[in-house]
Amino acid sequence: MKVAIILVTYNHYEMTKNCLANLQTLNDDFIIAVADNQSSDNTPQKIRQEFPRVHVYELSQNKGFGFANNEAIRRLKQECDFDAICLLNNDTLNVADALLKLKNDLEHDSKNIYAPFCLNPDGSSQRTDYCKISMKEFFKNAFRSERGAAKYLHGSLEINEFGFIENYYYAAVCLMMTRETFEKIGGFDERFFMYYEDVDLGFRARNLGIKFYLDPNAKLTHLGGGSSKSTLSRALQHDHSQLYFFKKHYGFKGYLISKIFRITRSLIRIIVAMPHATTSKEKRDYVIHHFKLLINALGF
Repeated sequence: MKVAIILVTYNHYEMTKNCLANLQTLNDDFIIAVADNQSSDNTPQKIRQEFPRVHVYELSQNKGFGFANNEAIRRLKQECDFDAICLLNNDTLNVADALLKLKNDLEHDSKNIYAPFCLNPDGSSQRTDYCKISMKEFFKNAFRSERGAAKYLHGSLEINEFGFIENYYYAAVCLMMTRETFEKIGGFDERFFMYYEDVDLGFRARNLGIKFYLDPNAKLTHLGGGSSKSTLSRALQHDHSQLYFFKKHYGFKGYLISKIFRITRSLIRIIVAMPHATTSKEKRDYVIHHFKLLINALGF
């Protein structure tokens, strides 16, 4: 089985370099392709110089994560043949052994999608799996803290009789599937610029009867899973993508639920943080952050 590893880059070459360096230990069963979303740090040129075997595609526009993955796969198909696809974040480390294990999993059962067990840089576990929750349970997360909401979004980890952890879908930190499966799902919806594109991919996969399995023996480190603070632009993009996802799959009802969720979430977080805002700059910034998200949700 020939596996195409697809990475998307946007600056941060050193991070990509560390990931690619580890991938060089893989054998010829793996092909590596990089789609670059208009980096300003000469990432494409540096990759070509240091990793000449990597297929590099410089995109003329930054249309987001989903488009970049789809485009890399489209272009790679014109250059070589491959049987499977591994969608891999460039902020991952120690990935080679994990990918070998996932390839072996896929060779034994090609119908489903496989993911590794992700670790934070400090070695603690990082949840990239998500369970299926009702619209009611989703809305109730507006009244919970971020940590409390995560508990309901992830659910519990249980190893099945085959040694895998099954959940409803997995984030696209690292996903391996056959090329046939990716094409059957229809790839990424390119109308998502950032966030929710993997939620949408997982939702459509599950509707086709495709399952997601996490191999607890395939482990890698994901640098992006820490507690980095969300900027306003990222938060707004997340909310925009959430609104589109719910409208796409649940119609006007989904649109309303997403809108009301965002309004309720920010209102509650403003109210909870407000008493501490006079003595804490961090809380003041938090209140301002959610006030701007609230204004956006209201459509002002």
